[in-house]
Amino acid sequence: MDLKDILKLIDRLETSSVTHVSVEEEGKKVIIEKQAEVVQSAPVPTITQYEVPQQVVTTNVQETAILEVEEEANIAYITSPIVGTFYESPSPTAGPFVKIGDSIDKGQVLCIVEAMKLMNEIESDFSGEIVEIMVNNEEMVEFGQKLFKVRVK
Repeated sequence: MDLKDILKLIDRLETSSVTHVSVEEEGKKVIIEKQAEVVQSAPVPTITQYEVPQQVVTTNVQETAILEVEEEANIAYITSPIVGTFYESPSPTAGPFVKIGDSIDKGQVLCIVEAMKLMNEIESDFSGEIVEIMVNNEEMVEFGQKLFKVRVK
């Protein structure tokens, strides 16, 4: 089951009265459950994936990077759209995609975040200059974690 299939299941679960879905395929099992919050808000689906026998991984997924802008300083942050492992280069022997001080263009690949053995290229949503790289190579990153601080042009 790939990421697109999981996202479709989440969408279907959100709009239905079903609160639990479990799918097993090729030795891997994905369980999606809807949990109601105490406050008056909609139920939030959670994804738990694990390989049989015991490895458990919990992820929250969003398809695009989140952009936060500090208007007074013209600074923006590129954040991780998924939980995974941050890689600064396309391979262990290659140089990094970007370094501090580099100029970047909209759509330029800045890094890779590996999630569920899929390599997800993270692209810039705007042009600017890299001010700070906020994570180290091969470091685990969380959903919404700031990866790059950028001075927007």
